[in-house]
Amino acid sequence: MKTTKKLLAALLAALLPLSLAACDKDGSGNGDIPTTMTGTEDFQKNLHQTDEMTFVETDTGVYFAYGWLYYLDKGSGKVTLVCGKPDCDHTDENVCDGIINGYLIAGGEKLYFVTNRYLNGAPNKLVHSINSDATGRRTVQQLKCDEFSSSASSSDRGIYHRGYIYYVSDDILYRVKLGGEKDSAEELWRPENAGSTQSHGGLQDYNPNPIRYTLWADGESLYFMTNVEMEDGTVKDALFRCGLDGSDVREVWLTPDKEDVGEWETTGVKVSQWYVTDGCIYFYLAGNGLWRTDLASGKTEKLADTAEQAPYGSAVFSDEYACVLNDVPVLMYGDTQPVPGWVTRYYGDTLFVYGLDGTFVREIPLSGLYEDPAEMAQIDLLFCSDGEIFFLTTGISVSGLGNGLSGSQTNRGAVNLCRASIEAGEVEVVYQLR
Repeated sequence: MKTTKKLLAALLAALLPLSLAACDKDGSGNGDIPTTMTGTEDFQKNLHQTDEMTFVETDTGVYFAYGWLYYLDKGSGKVTLVCGKPDCDHTDENVCDGIINGYLIAGGEKLYFVTNRYLNGAPNKLVHSINSDATGRRTVQQLKCDEFSSSASSSDRGIYHRGYIYYVSDDILYRVKLGGEKDSAEELWRPENAGSTQSHGGLQDYNPNPIRYTLWADGESLYFMTNVEMEDGTVKDALFRCGLDGSDVREVWLTPDKEDVGEWETTGVKVSQWYVTDGCIYFYLAGNGLWRTDLASGKTEKLADTAEQAPYGSAVFSDEYACVLNDVPVLMYGDTQPVPGWVTRYYGDTLFVYGLDGTFVREIPLSGLYEDPAEMAQIDLLFCSDGEIFFLTTGISVSGLGNGLSGSQTNRGAVNLCRASIEAGEVEVVYQLR
C-alpha cells in the first residue's frame, strides 16, 4: 500500500465559457474561465478519494486548489491558474485572488471553500465564497466548533450534499445549511452514542486515540468511516450509515479479517481504498483484489484478483470503473527489489482498469510519461470521470550518495497533473503545477 501522502486539495464546477483575464503557470497569458457556474447538489463521490484534495466538477470543467486555484477545461484539457488580476505575480495571498488556503466544497452561483483559522486566539472553521474568476471573496458563515480540540478529526474535511455542509469538530459530527448561522448546526453523532445506537458485536469501544472520520453521502444516506477498537486491542475501520438528518445510525460494515479474504499488503485492519454507491461498498485490498459488500445483506464477494498485476497498489473508483495502479517499490537509485520502506519510493508504471462488476477493461502503461524510473518519486491517483483517470506524478531531485539516503536529503521535483483515457489507452501530462 502506498504510504506517501497525497498532494492536493479541491475542485468545483462551470458551464458557459467566456474570456476572462487569468494567468497560466508562469504568470502570463489568458484563459477561458466560465462566468457562471452550475454545480450539482449531490456529493460527488468519485472526486473524494484523496487525502489532501477535494473536487467538484460540471459538464465542462473542474476547479481545483493546489495552493492556488486552477480550472481544468475538460474539452480542451487546458488548465488555467484562476486570478482576476492580469498583472498579479501570484505570490502574495493578500493581493492574489488565486491563492486558496482551504478546501473547496460546493459550487453553483458561487464557489465555496472552508478554511481553519485562529480568530481572537481561538480556532475557527470559516466558509468563504468567491466568483468563478476568484474575485469577490467574502466569508459567508462560521461553522460551530465550540468543543474544538487538537484531535486529528478537527482537521478532517467536510462535505457538501443537498444544501448542507457535513463536518466534524472534536470527534462530533455536525450538519448545517450552506450559509446558515453558526448556532443552527445540528449535532448528528458523537462516539459516546455508540452504546445506545447499535450493537457492536465483538467491538470493545472506540479507539481512545484521536478518531478520524471520512464522510460520504449517497442519495438519502449519510456514511462515515471511523476507527474502532476491537477486544484484542487492534483498531479497525468501521462504516456507519444514517439518514441525512442523523437518524437511525448503525454500523453496516467492518474491515474484513484476512482469514476471510486472504492476505493483503496492509496489516489487515484497514482497506487500501473504498467507494460506496447504490447500497454497496466497493473496496480494494492492495496485493489482493477488488471486493464488494452488499450493505443490506452483508454478502461479500471478490470481483477481481489483482495480486499478480499489482502486488503493491492504490486505487480510485467511479460509478463505472475501478482503476488500480501497481505502485512499484524501488530504491532511490532504481533497484526494483522490495526493501524496507524507509529506503523505497513508489512510482507505479501501469494502470489496470476494471468494471464495477469485476470485468477486466484494459491495461494502460504509464512508462511513456518519464524516461527513467529513477526520476519518478511517486504517482498519486486522484479520480476517475467521464472515462478518464486523473493522477499526479511527482519527480525526484536527489542530493547525496549511497543507499542510506534519508528523506531529508531528497527534494520534490516537478509535480504534473496527468490524465489517462480508458477508451484510447493514452496518457498525457496536462499541466505542470507550481
